[in-house]
Amino acid sequence: MKTYASLLTVISFMAISSSVMASGADSSAYQGALFNGDSTKFYDTVHSGGPRLLSVGIGIQQQKRAMQSDFGTTDIKINHLTGTLGVDVTKWLTLYGGAGAADYSTPNVNKSSNFEWLVGGTIRALDYMVLEPWNDIDQYCVGVDINSFYRNTTVDDTWSSSSKDLSEFFASLTMSFYSKNDKYGLWDRLGFYFGPAISTLSLDNRSEDQAFGIIGGLQLNPNPNISFKLEVQKFDAMGMGASCSFHF
Repeated sequence: MKTYASLLTVISFMAISSSVMASGADSSAYQGALFNGDSTKFYDTVHSGGPRLLSVGIGIQQQKRAMQSDFGTTDIKINHLTGTLGVDVTKWLTLYGGAGAADYSTPNVNKSSNFEWLVGGTIRALDYMVLEPWNDIDQYCVGVDINSFYRNTTVDDTWSSSSKDLSEFFASLTMSFYSKNDKYGLWDRLGFYFGPAISTLSLDNRSEDQAFGIIGGLQLNPNPNISFKLEVQKFDAMGMGASCSFHF
């Protein structure tokens, strides 16, 4: 775990250095949407043939789930540490991939550190301004996002001495409410989101006890190049995560 943590720390430092010199913006906050196609002149220029916008991030997440098999139900706990790289393919679609480490444990097995990778994408289906800036400061908007990813983690199997692949397919449909600060302040964008989600797990002949749940979170953009996110997930048990991304 220390090796992966050191690597991700270096990546994050490089991303911070790059974001200071960058002129991009948070893709989810400023990109257009699939249904209304809203975008600023900057993004019209970028996506008419200019360079694509990139994002680099690091995230942590704790999962607590129940796995079922013919022998009963076993609780598992996974701590994820992942670095990601994303690219805005269009005004409304972002594709991303990542790699990192996962600490996997059960009541009968001590925590072990393992490699993991993921690939996914986000569709900004709606980004609509519901209230014009009444005080010449804030814009109030509503958004709808579809996010999906596939994650694979190699774990030491509880029931045998061999290593197994723990795979997860995740998808969510979230509605967000946020405000954009049109003038200089402590934040550039602040909002929250929530919605239904599905998370299917597979480990050998075992699968998740409950696939459907809900997620919710807060997102803060101190400036157009940096975003912080805090998220809570509820399936059969509660899980939490946090991430920091740099956009350039």
